[in-house]
Amino acid sequence: MMKKYTINTPCQEAWEDMQEVNGNKFCEICTRNVWDLDRYSEKEVDEIWENNPSVCGKISFLKPAISGALLAFTLTSATYIHAQTGTSGMENIYQKNITITGKLISRENAQLRSGEISLVTLGKLYSAKADEQGNFTLTFPEKVLTKQNIIRIDYSVIYSNNEEITDYTTSILKTNELLSKQNFEIENKYVTIGAISIVDPRPPDHYFFDGKKIGKRKFEKIKKEYPGYKHLAFYDNVVPKELYGKSFIDNLYLLYSQ
Repeated sequence: MMKKYTINTPCQEAWEDMQEVNGNKFCEICTRNVWDLDRYSEKEVDEIWENNPSVCGKISFLKPAISGALLAFTLTSATYIHAQTGTSGMENIYQKNITITGKLISRENAQLRSGEISLVTLGKLYSAKADEQGNFTLTFPEKVLTKQNIIRIDYSVIYSNNEEITDYTTSILKTNELLSKQNFEIENKYVTIGAISIVDPRPPDHYFFDGKKIGKRKFEKIKKEYPGYKHLAFYDNVVPKELYGKSFIDNLYLLYSQ
């Protein structure tokens, strides 16, 4: 869904606990219908907005309020690997690497065909592939860690009915969460529920290549000329702000040469 609409104050009620009504939900706490806006096009959402004085809805984006209970992704171990000697102690601090090992888990017992975990920054993508059991080892410089770290999982699984799904999920983790001892359930979905408001004027999209901000035309040109370059897109209203550090931003597009 386009981010013309947003939820400024998320509701704490669980979508799964609400009573289903014609494909949407009914909240008994506030006695209001809650629209499943993931099911509608932007034009249909416009019509819903025009025909209702106020709209409470659900959008499948990350919750602005991040907590350990909501983010099940953690890692089973963390090890500091220091840089080689030959530089000063202060330089070694900034060259220190962190290696973490963890596991991707399907709570629905799906068979993992492929999986890749990435620590996302504007300038570089730090990635590691998982084996058939979901085990992975990821190494990155300690200096790239921030208060809120963006973790992306790309995966392909086969369920018991032989249905094969290829998808990705994104989490925002504090450093202590990133280094704690738990596993990641790949089927976790994050939804935001609350009163819908219109963003006006609409924030602009931003494009980056190896950490350098560029225009859309140049971004698309590089992407076309180098199909092997990794590219990511974030459409939620949380990750772009965390990565770019600015609040007035819509979608964020990242392109990496390595």
